[in-house]
Amino acid sequence: MSEKLSETARATRIRRARREDISVLIEITGGPPVGRVRALRRLLKTLAADVYVVDRRGSLDGVVAIHYRRSLAHGGLIATIDSIASLRSRDDEVHEDLELLAACALRRAVARGCVAIDCTVTTPEVRNLLDDNGFEAGPRVLARSLRSEEEEG
Repeated sequence: MSEKLSETARATRIRRARREDISVLIEITGGPPVGRVRALRRLLKTLAADVYVVDRRGSLDGVVAIHYRRSLAHGGLIATIDSIASLRSRDDEVHEDLELLAACALRRAVARGCVAIDCTVTTPEVRNLLDDNGFEAGPRVLARSLRSEEEEG
């Protein structure tokens, strides 16, 4: 990731998400509202995922969730950035948070011994950041929800 981070970014703490962060993370978690707290609790304690937050003096300003899976096609462990988001609103702040979170995801993937990392791009800011840092478009991914209509309603 870029080394052009502000002093504020350098002083910012990136840490593992904790149970007490759930009240903030619940707002950006998908799925049926009734299952979000349980889903977050499980995600925060599983060994198959990492969830990190940008913590500025007790304020959560961003989050990245990384899942790990074995891949026959790639011959090793793959990291997937499942979610990456800044919770701030100014463009320069959002970019700074996304840079920090993407760098965190890359460090975690390397530390885990991953052979590749991928991400489902959700915003133009994320796409631009990843493009600038060596990510390339991969195979097209198709998805289908397995939730019942009652859960989604």
